[in-house]
Amino acid sequence: MVYDRHIDKTEEELRELRDVYSRNEVDRFTDGLVSGRINSEEKVIEFTNFIRTSDGLTQLEFSRLKRLKDEGFIDKFATNYNKRFSTCHMLMNRMRSGVSRGMQMLETLCEKKRSRGYSNSKRKVIDHSKMGKSPYTFSLWGLEYYIDSVRVLYNEILSYENHLSECIDLCLYIIQQVAYIRNHPESAYEKHQNSRQQVLLNNRSVIKHFIGMNEEMENNLMEKVEGWKHEKKSMEEISAMLYHTLDEDEYNNWIISEEVMAARRKGITNQERALWGDDKQQVMRCRTAYSHIDELNPEGQKERIGGKFLALLLNWSKVQPGRGVEYWLTYFTDFYKSSGGVLTPVKIGAVKRGLTQILMGDIKKEEVDEFNKTMDTLVQKYMITPAEQEKIVKTAVNF
Repeated sequence: MVYDRHIDKTEEELRELRDVYSRNEVDRFTDGLVSGRINSEEKVIEFTNFIRTSDGLTQLEFSRLKRLKDEGFIDKFATNYNKRFSTCHMLMNRMRSGVSRGMQMLETLCEKKRSRGYSNSKRKVIDHSKMGKSPYTFSLWGLEYYIDSVRVLYNEILSYENHLSECIDLCLYIIQQVAYIRNHPESAYEKHQNSRQQVLLNNRSVIKHFIGMNEEMENNLMEKVEGWKHEKKSMEEISAMLYHTLDEDEYNNWIISEEVMAARRKGITNQERALWGDDKQQVMRCRTAYSHIDELNPEGQKERIGGKFLALLLNWSKVQPGRGVEYWLTYFTDFYKSSGGVLTPVKIGAVKRGLTQILMGDIKKEEVDEFNKTMDTLVQKYMITPAEQEKIVKTAVNF
């Protein structure tokens, strides 16, 4: 009878294998020997040699998987492994011998008999192996009644299954960590920032060279990111979307292009240029104010910054006419959070209602003036002089 050894390279199949390799009862083993017609010492020794070789290969694959983890696969924002395959598929490719030879072991312990009639369908090894999910016959005798070579074979199988389980457990751990980061944008954003800093440090001379050139730095990924920001996605959300989806060259090109364009604009980012043009002084004023907003105790309901406060802040910020409220709110939220802000800005609808109140006079001019005065005082308290700012930008550009 021919059995199907194929398995899909998915997390579900990996967990099923982990469950199968925990089925190591002596009765399963002895029934497997009978079912698989391993009925001579020669066959037992041949099977033992196969298991030992498989065990050695699996231990080698475990060391490679562990090295991948120890070298920072989880912490790296971009890798050269995830472009074509999912994390699970890639990891199972790296334990190819363990997976393949483990299935051969299970097939050896399947029932050996000729099937009646012709059928295109095959029975799955996992379901029909005595060391898998198949029903098995309880033995009247323990291993002590078998010859030494059988007991050696059983111990070798136990060792092999333990090492297979170690590989699978490590794969599942890596898969779970990657999934956690993708589902927690703040963690993905932290990985992005750490990787970004490393790219900048490793490419200082390249960035300096491009800053001095007049050519525009074209980068499709940079344009996509700007488009997502226009769609009101935060950098945390964008980081979660891109984590472990880029190869290292793509990521490096994006970061270098972004840094070069920011430096050419004297430190003003693409978002800031869209909001305030080339008015660098106003950009610095807003950065300073947004960094220290929490000092004004802007908390509304449930640890949020209220719509009225944000509407007054947008009015004070003097954003260029025609630029959408959504775009400003996305920029403010990202900047505020990256500056250590502890509150959560409300959604766009509440901000628009606040702007309507200002426009209709429901929020009195005196209150608007008082808010503006408070913001100006906050900026004066912390803002450095233009000369000092130029020095900082020059230092940043020249590393």
